[in-house]
Amino acid sequence: MKTMVKIGGKLAVICAVAAAILGLMNAVTEPKIEQIQRERLEAALEKVSEGMKIGEAQEVSGNRTVTDYYPLYGGSGQEEPAGYICRITGNGYGGEMIILAGYTVEGEVFAVQMMENSETPGLGKEAEKQTYMAKFIGTGEDTPVPVRKDMLNQEEADAVTGATITFIGIAKALIQGSDYVDYLEGK
Repeated sequence: MKTMVKIGGKLAVICAVAAAILGLMNAVTEPKIEQIQRERLEAALEKVSEGMKIGEAQEVSGNRTVTDYYPLYGGSGQEEPAGYICRITGNGYGGEMIILAGYTVEGEVFAVQMMENSETPGLGKEAEKQTYMAKFIGTGEDTPVPVRKDMLNQEEADAVTGATITFIGIAKALIQGSDYVDYLEGK
């Protein structure tokens, strides 16, 4: 019995020391992680904005897909937005995908950037590439966002083979973003 108490006491001390070290490491690394995430977001916003001035983030409530948006302004002194960047959430094979999408005021997609995902390496991870996202550029207003492979040319359809759920998740999220821009613009 004494041996069990000694072993239990030693394990408790080891656990307490490990917890203290993990807590300290978290306190040290958390600000750096947050800074890296902010820098990554800022870089992606700059890329998606295509040179337009980015307004302040506006949080969206009551929408499961669009979490927030940034108005974009074209010229100096322009008061009305020339477009929007929406942070949208899609559902892929690996779960939730966070996407930044640039839209004209008419709801047409002009830029797309994958931010976070857990898609399958070699298949769904292809969506991180701009060449993959190019199939969505110019859609959303007069041209429907492709949600099926038969809406793509053969080369694009071949590129999504094996990652159809990822493709559909991105497409549906982009449609929701386009619809939200229409809502913002009162259409």
